[in-house]
Amino acid sequence: MKKNITVLFLVFTIVFISCDQDFNTIGSDLVGDEHFDFSTHEAQLKAYSVKTNEVQTNNLPINPLGIYNNPYFGVTKANFVSQVSLATQQPKFGTSVQIENVTLYVPYFSNVETTNADGSKVYALNSVYGANKESKMKLSVFENGYYLNEYNPLDNFQTAQRYFSDGSANGTSINFENLKRGNDGSGNSVQNGTRLNDSPNAAENDQFFFNKAEIIVYKTKFNTTTGILEYVDANDVVLANQNDASLRVVKERLAPGIYLTLNKAFFKKRILEAGSANLINNNEFKQYFKGLYFKIEQLPGEQGAMAMFNFSNAKLNVNYSSVDEGAVVGSAATSKSLVLNFGAGSGSNSVSLQDYSYSGAYDAGLSATNQVTGQNSKLYLKGGKGSVVYIDVFGDTDVLKPVNGQLVAGANQIPDELDQLRLNGWLINEAYLEFFIDKTAMAGTNQLEAERLYLFDATNQKPLVDYTFDATTNSNIKYNKLIFGGIIERDNTADKKGIKYKIRITDHIDNLLNSTDTNLNKNVRLGLTVTENINFINNYYYKSPFDVNNTPTVSTDDIEYFPVASIMEQQGVVLHGTNPSAADASKKLKLVIHYTKPN
Repeated sequence: MKKNITVLFLVFTIVFISCDQDFNTIGSDLVGDEHFDFSTHEAQLKAYSVKTNEVQTNNLPINPLGIYNNPYFGVTKANFVSQVSLATQQPKFGTSVQIENVTLYVPYFSNVETTNADGSKVYALNSVYGANKESKMKLSVFENGYYLNEYNPLDNFQTAQRYFSDGSANGTSINFENLKRGNDGSGNSVQNGTRLNDSPNAAENDQFFFNKAEIIVYKTKFNTTTGILEYVDANDVVLANQNDASLRVVKERLAPGIYLTLNKAFFKKRILEAGSANLINNNEFKQYFKGLYFKIEQLPGEQGAMAMFNFSNAKLNVNYSSVDEGAVVGSAATSKSLVLNFGAGSGSNSVSLQDYSYSGAYDAGLSATNQVTGQNSKLYLKGGKGSVVYIDVFGDTDVLKPVNGQLVAGANQIPDELDQLRLNGWLINEAYLEFFIDKTAMAGTNQLEAERLYLFDATNQKPLVDYTFDATTNSNIKYNKLIFGGIIERDNTADKKGIKYKIRITDHIDNLLNSTDTNLNKNVRLGLTVTENINFINNYYYKSPFDVNNTPTVSTDDIEYFPVASIMEQQGVVLHGTNPSAADASKKLKLVIHYTKPN
């Protein structure tokens, strides 16, 4: 009966939390700490942190770009390389072709805070990290000089190609920096030439920053005589004063993002004057023009900042003027645009290049001598080239086995605690893992804790049943699966420092204890990572598989991959482990099981 009441309560909870909520509500317990007369059991755990080293980073759904100085974990510099594809294959450019301009737009993650009477908007940026989110950096965009394979040439193109955070593939390092191409001054593409974002506006290159301002594109007309774009009024009449911004007419308002004007001469020669065989389809085009390489450099006195991007939303527009093929002699030229797309949706491959320097404290924590025991005082989670945590539930003591409803001497490859709990026949009302943040390690004013953690089945590399069955949604999709949880809970101080994370695994524990289905009651190893987005559950590879059982001569038990969402995320958090200091004993990592004894 009580279990039925619990089910009804959870159904009510699902309906209730589907409404929009503020952050503090999202971070609070969805099922309170009152459990009526339910009994409680705290299970034994082993938990240990593992350094990921280099990780697979090609074709990530979300990519970092910039420099992130994390006060506890260290410094990450993220560059990016991507193919681009023709939106229209085998394009016809016409005659009397003149290039107008070349624009590159990559939107940030943002939300509108205010809409003004004139239609302009005030934005706030999301997923930008750093002590100063508007810190200046040097941004350079080049032509990529290395062809990104979609499939692995070493196995006759039978499997997907993997590229790793250090820019390597198939055991070979790729020097994207040395292979980059640029302008030779006359528009020709040459190795290590001048960068393509050579605008006199320093905010597009030498003083680049993540600007939250709305981007305004003004109405212009191309002057075929002078070869320049001129501002015009609402009737397309050229403005007499080209320098008076108040006279300009708004053509388009764009959400904040990277907005660059690239070298016209280069793209005229490289794209508009390319041989027709190079433009006949995207396979040929990507062999000819191998994409773009985005390079970030730190400036003296600046820490830098890092933003997350969905480059599938990026657009490269080569705008030109020409007379249509077959047009009547004397026809005027008209403006046109060749669009180049990024991202997997356009069939373009990409690689996130991440140069990460571990801090001394973080590196030492990951190499602690007691790591293999699973009884650590601290646990370390960080995205990108960082670390994950593995958890063995119910410990590893195995000297007993069940016989005729009793435990007797003898091992059976099942932890003794799990054997005993199965014999108890409990009705499981709720089970959850509670991870308390080490506030000392994360005390810095600019030390941002990871917003969310993701718990998964690390034995089979798949989501837990509690994740799958949780259908709750939120207006911000990053807060879907609210009952499953893992969202940070913060205090009410001005800094909003993190307290803990709570993840419910009620169905998983119920299956372990009470199911007779061997596909459901296997005591799998659990994995814990940070996540950029709870909805991404696919896996990417470690460059070097993790020998979790310390059996160097046996590779079948190695862990080869883990959730891609951890690779996309760049933040981290230090947690109290299963063996914290005496002062932090109440913050011990625990699995709490609330149950009802059978009558």
